Amino acid sequence: MSSSARTVAAALAGTWPRRAAWLILAAAVLVTTLTGGLAAAPVPEPERVEAGAAVDIGPVRLAARSWTIRDDIATNGLEYAEADAWLVVEADVTALTDATLTFPQRSLGLPPDLRVEGEPDRVLLLADATLSPGLQPGLPARVALLWPLGDLPDPGDDLDVSYLRSRLSDSTIDAGRVWRPDGVAAHTTLPRDDATGDALVEEES
Repeated sequence: MSSSARTVAAALAGTWPRRAAWLILAAAVLVTTLTGGLAAAPVPEPERVEAGAAVDIGPVRLAARSWTIRDDIATNGLEYAEADAWLVVEADVTALTDATLTFPQRSLGLPPDLRVEGEPDRVLLLADATLSPGLQPGLPARVALLWPLGDLPDPGDDLDVSYLRSRLSDSTIDAGRVWRPDGVAAHTTLPRDDATGDALVEEES
């Protein structure tokens, strides 16, 4: 065999095994994909927790405790919102951030049949009625979340709510990081307690 023939034979011997290996690998990936082997793992269903159980929703740990309807707190806000009463939810909240945080408006989801805005109209600190209180990292606080209600049928004794999770994400606008919606963290059913919001009742003038 001439030297040129031996060179061609050696090149083929070195090339075809590598090509065959790549073909086998590509075929394996194709088969895995077609059979669902590379499919994304299913997103787990949100857990159901007891009323008062703390749930990590990203910026805060939140524990909704009870709810009621009343018209004797934040009455000036009722007039401004053109509402008959507030749907009030009391909750314990702890900031999980490194700096002081305003209560995240997007935290609890209400049943759609109530036909109220997704975010509460206002958040009040029960200790002193501070509006939109600053939450100190790691320091628990109790707040009341107020949604304005119009002329709707009474929801009954139990209220189903959802804990709404957020996650930190890069912002292209200010080159910082912002909290963005990240689905539902958990569901719970709150009992009706007409003492909810008592600490905020306004004195009659």
